[in-house]
Amino acid sequence: MRTLFLLLFFLVMSRVAHSQRIRFTFEGDSLTIPVLRDSLHGLSGLEIRPASGEWHLVSDRGWHFVFTNVRTLRDLTDTSRLTMTQKTPYWFESVRYDTQTGTYCWTDEHEFTTSLYYGKSLSDSTRQLLLKVPLPGSNKGLEGIAITAAGGLWVAPEAGWEGETRMSQDTITFFYYAKPQSADPVVVRYKYPIDRCPFAQGEERLGGISEILAVDEQRLLVLERCYDANQKRVTANLYVATQDTITHTLRKEVAFDFAKQFPGTVCNLEAMAWADEQKQTLILIADDNFRRSQTLRNQVILLRRR
Repeated sequence: MRTLFLLLFFLVMSRVAHSQRIRFTFEGDSLTIPVLRDSLHGLSGLEIRPASGEWHLVSDRGWHFVFTNVRTLRDLTDTSRLTMTQKTPYWFESVRYDTQTGTYCWTDEHEFTTSLYYGKSLSDSTRQLLLKVPLPGSNKGLEGIAITAAGGLWVAPEAGWEGETRMSQDTITFFYYAKPQSADPVVVRYKYPIDRCPFAQGEERLGGISEILAVDEQRLLVLERCYDANQKRVTANLYVATQDTITHTLRKEVAFDFAKQFPGTVCNLEAMAWADEQKQTLILIADDNFRRSQTLRNQVILLRRR
């Protein structure tokens, strides 16, 4: 009887925990990273290892930067904290570190294909290829990856897989691998309702997922944004997507509305990571596209979970 009671208790507590809404606040902490190196541009991925204070930033032109002993955003303006600048053969879109296996996972988007790799480092010559597909649309490849505490891997395309990159297509597919490094990894597909952007122009009208991040085993943060060339502005929303294992769908709700909650100009947000092991502080970084304008700079934004 006691065992049954404990089981019911844990089930109830688990449901309560996952029913709590996740929201973020902006408390005025943001800055623009100065160009500490000539190559410090095109930032498209971020992974933070809180225990060591390492911040791994990657570029969509192959660069891997490591800042060490970062405790506040101001540390990113200190040249002495930038301890590694390394050129790799990958045009990165996302990077994650799996604490369970001690391996990195990253996406590459180059010319006509987009790929997903994992290895002991971003320059590991023995790295393994998990997925490689033709670009589903112009500049629309594998954009976001998330690793859960148990080692599960989520993969999100920017605007959909092949056949999904249409304005009339209001859902796209996320891939989930429970054991991505097994000999024959099994993928489960989940439908996600994406924002399309009819006010934008060209390929921007498709909208875009620029990054995803695990909250727990059932929930993801999903960063969506698009660019309005007429008004020269970026619109962005941060969502919480909750997994439904019965219907294989992801239900989303707003966690932070940049139009209403961020007082400044939102730039071309591309990357995000948790800054602490408790997952209370979220860091977002924008891609300057190797230029400097109102919406193109190495912007860093700090949000706090409430």
